[in-house]
Amino acid sequence: MEAFLWNIQLEEYVATVDRAIKVEQDFINYYKNLALEANQLVESIDGSSLSSILPRLMAIDEKCTLVIFYIFNGYALENGTVADTIQLIEHEYKKTHREKYIFDMPEYETWSISQRIS
Repeated sequence: MEAFLWNIQLEEYVATVDRAIKVEQDFINYYKNLALEANQLVESIDGSSLSSILPRLMAIDEKCTLVIFYIFNGYALENGTVADTIQLIEHEYKKTHREKYIFDMPEYETWSISQRIS
């Protein structure tokens, strides 16, 4: 299942971009937990569950995106720890996801599944 962001090997991916960056174990553990949850959700998808599972997968995808972003940008908070950054991700992922769509969004897009991130 390598087709999804949560299935990349985080340390290997970071090393392909910048070998000088060390990925903290807390980030690795958090990312693995996101991957485990996402893969379990993917396995449980059927016609009746797709509409409730897809927004949860989109949330996990956004969290994974933020983990990678913060690793490459020296975490989120000045003098912050990995735990602080993970807490920030858990608090802000809905907002960062929506910010990607805020400009020029037609009214009907408010009903889009992309706006139902959970």
